[in-house]
Amino acid sequence: MQFAGKNIWLIGASEGIGRALAIKMAGEGANVAVSARSKDRLVSLVSEMPKGKHLAVAVDATKNESVLAGFEEIKSAWGHIDAVIYASGVYTPMSVKQMDLKACEQTLDVNFTGSMRLLNVILPHFLSRNAGSIVLVGSVAGFRGLPNSLAYGASKAAMIHMVETIKMDLADTNIDVHIVNPGFVKTRLTDKNEFKMPFIITAEKAADIILKGLKRDAFEIHFPKAFTMWFKLLKLLPSSLYCKIVSKITS
Repeated sequence: MQFAGKNIWLIGASEGIGRALAIKMAGEGANVAVSARSKDRLVSLVSEMPKGKHLAVAVDATKNESVLAGFEEIKSAWGHIDAVIYASGVYTPMSVKQMDLKACEQTLDVNFTGSMRLLNVILPHFLSRNAGSIVLVGSVAGFRGLPNSLAYGASKAAMIHMVETIKMDLADTNIDVHIVNPGFVKTRLTDKNEFKMPFIITAEKAADIILKGLKRDAFEIHFPKAFTMWFKLLKLLPSSLYCKIVSKITS
């Protein structure tokens, strides 16, 4: 995936990884349409980005009509979209013992269903052009179950599953698909954690790694490797052994 001169729509741009990505992609010469719910924060972000045909388009990823309106506004301004990135996310640490159904529903709606709303509007556009790139931001929390990650982990696991399906379904097209699975990144969301987060990195460092991975057309971009490779190995364990080991490590 190249960036110079490309039209890229990024949902979840107001903070964290999304914000850092927007600035760095603009620095690579891309035109970036930044979306989130707060128009004021988007306008402020665009003012900080290197020059380009950037757009600040307010979108609520939990509403079908808002995502569609955002797509139509961007397509009208640019004529076409080359790539989409879905980086929206919410996180509430939660054990099933303290289950909050409303928070669970919101987590799934933003983290997972929101990405499907984006796919619903962008795929016909990409298929008509037989071109495009889809980038979804998951998490290592989606690899397997983790304590106190009731809704968040499930939402990211669903996204990883969906991305693998999309990649297979689009194998006979020129549409590229990518999944980004970060470990701990210093953001407002991870600030909620009350435990020491190993190998935590800044959002700016995460954005650098993501751009590097996209430039080499990697399907999965996971980082930092010193952390994520352990999760890859743990995925291979039988469920009973996995649960026993992880429960002991995290207790």
